[in-house]
Amino acid sequence: MKNTVGSSSGARKSATYRKTFECTLHQIDLALLVREIREDAGLTQAELAKKVGTTQSVIARLEDTEYGGSSLTMLERIATVCGVALKLHAEKKPNFDCEVALV
Repeated sequence: MKNTVGSSSGARKSATYRKTFECTLHQIDLALLVREIREDAGLTQAELAKKVGTTQSVIARLEDTEYGGSSLTMLERIATVCGVALKLHAEKKPNFDCEVALV
């Protein structure tokens, strides 16, 4: 006889884990993107910070893969200073797909 009492709880835990894992991957991707944009522009963290009107520690935090507080406004400022086109892509299944150029 199968024990089904714990299986729904396990499925919820598994779904929560997957969601948390995906969110963490997005944070890592965003941090690496900020660093890559900065380095490609030939700027140090301090130089980029000065150009966007913030501090070096803010840029370092944005490049930290464990930081989850990036703002769209700051990302737009960084992209503009570094000469990078920034796009926001949204899709919802089955028939919604939209892309907006931000910078």
